[in-house]
Amino acid sequence: MDNILNKSLKSFENCVKCGKCLSVCPSYNSTFNEFFSPRGRIRLIASEVKDELPMRLSKFGQSMSTCLLCGRCADICPNGVKTGPLVIEEKNKFNRIKNEKFSLDDFALNALKSNNRFMLSSGLRLSNIFKFKNLNIPKPSGRPFILHKDLRFIAEKNSLDKNNTEENNTYGKNLKSVRIDTQHNTINIIKNITVGYFSGCVFNSIYPEISRSTVSALNKNNISVIVPSSQSCCGLPHISSGDIASFKELALNNALSFKEKKLEYIITSCASCSFSINKLYPLYFSAEEKNKTKENDRTDILNFSKKLVDIWEFFSILKKKGINIKQGVLSEKLDAVFHIPCHLKNSANFIPVSRNENLIGEAGSIIDDIKGLNLKPLKYNYCCGNGGMFNMRHYNMSKDITRRKFKEINDASPEVILTSCSGCMLSLKDQKNIRNGNNEIPVRHLIELYDKSIRT
Repeated sequence: MDNILNKSLKSFENCVKCGKCLSVCPSYNSTFNEFFSPRGRIRLIASEVKDELPMRLSKFGQSMSTCLLCGRCADICPNGVKTGPLVIEEKNKFNRIKNEKFSLDDFALNALKSNNRFMLSSGLRLSNIFKFKNLNIPKPSGRPFILHKDLRFIAEKNSLDKNNTEENNTYGKNLKSVRIDTQHNTINIIKNITVGYFSGCVFNSIYPEISRSTVSALNKNNISVIVPSSQSCCGLPHISSGDIASFKELALNNALSFKEKKLEYIITSCASCSFSINKLYPLYFSAEEKNKTKENDRTDILNFSKKLVDIWEFFSILKKKGINIKQGVLSEKLDAVFHIPCHLKNSANFIPVSRNENLIGEAGSIIDDIKGLNLKPLKYNYCCGNGGMFNMRHYNMSKDITRRKFKEINDASPEVILTSCSGCMLSLKDQKNIRNGNNEIPVRHLIELYDKSIRT
C-alpha cells in the first residue's frame, strides 16, 4: 500500500478529540450531533479497528455516508488527521456488503461509469417527468457537449470568417473547430499553444454551456483546445460512495484518453474534477501498488494528474509567463458573490495581489479582468451541501446545509451567484423550499461571465 495512503489510514491515531473540526463540518453543523462529526467518525473507526464497535454495522455506515468529503476538517486539524481517506476506506468496506438491489444513486453511478451520454441525459429528463420527491434532479440545459468524436477548437490569429462565427460553430452540428476574430486584440499573441480540456460529467451532460464557454474563453485568448471524446467522469461520485474499483477504472480511462495528444496542459473548469484528479489520483496510485495496477498504467495516470490544472490556475500560469489575458467589459454593472467550492484549491505559492484575490483566491484574478463586475464578500463561505452523491442519499440534510449557505448569500444581496464547481452549481440552483418563495438568484459559472465579457 502507498506510504502516503497508508499514513492517512493510520492518522486516526493522532486524533486528540480537541473538537476544532466541529466548527467547520457541514453535517455536524446541520445536526449538532457528534455521530455526524469528524471527531465522532474517527472514534467509531478507532472502535472498529479495536473490534469494539458499539453499534450495528448499518448504523456505522450511516455515519460514514454523511461525510461530504469536503476536506474542511483536515484543513483545520492541528495533528494532521486525514478524515477523507479514512471515511472512503470505510465506505468501501460497507459498499462491498450492502444488500440493496437497486437505488436511484446506483443508477446514476452506473450511467456515469458507462460513459453513455444519452443514458445519463435521458435518465435525468425521465426523472424530471416523474418528479421524484425529496431529490434535487437537474434538467439538462442542452445536448451533451461531447458525443462520439474528438473535438478540436482552433484559435487563429487575425482570422475573420463570417461563416465561422461562434454561434454557427460552437453551437453547430459538428463542433469541430472555432475560429475567433482576434484582429483587434491588444494582448500578446500566444504561438502554438494547444491544451486539452477535461469537461467532467456534469459540464458535459447537464450544463454543457459551461464547457462551451470554457473553450470559447481559451480560444479568444489565442489558445487552441483538444477535447477527447473517450474521456469520462473523474470518479469522485464513485469514490465518495465507496466504489474505489470504479474510481480507478475511470482514472485509467481518462489518462489513456489524453495520453497520445502530447499536451503540456489539460484544463478543467470544475473544482471537484480538479480535486479528484490532482489530489485523489496520486493518493490511490503509487509506485508500491505493483500487484494492483500495472506500472505503465500507473505512470499514465500520474502523468495525466500532473498535467491537469484548474482554469484559474492556468490563467495564472499565463500571467506569470508575461502573457496578458484579454480584458472583459460587462454592458451593465453587476453585483455578485462567489461561492468558493470546498474543492477549489489555490496553486502552490499563490500570493494574492488584489482585493478580489484576497476575497476568493486565484479565481479573483479573472474578476480583476472583468470591468463592471463588483464582487461582494461572503462572511463565512459555508459548504453548499452537495458532496458527490451526498445530496441524493441525504437530501434533507443537504438542504439544511444549503439553507445555511443561503443565509450568508442573502445577507450580501447579490444579483448573481458565481462559482466554479459542478456539484456546487447543482445545490445552489436548487432554491425551491430553501429561499421561502423569494425570487431565485441566478447561479452562473464565473467562466461564463468572463467569456461573455470578452465577446467584442
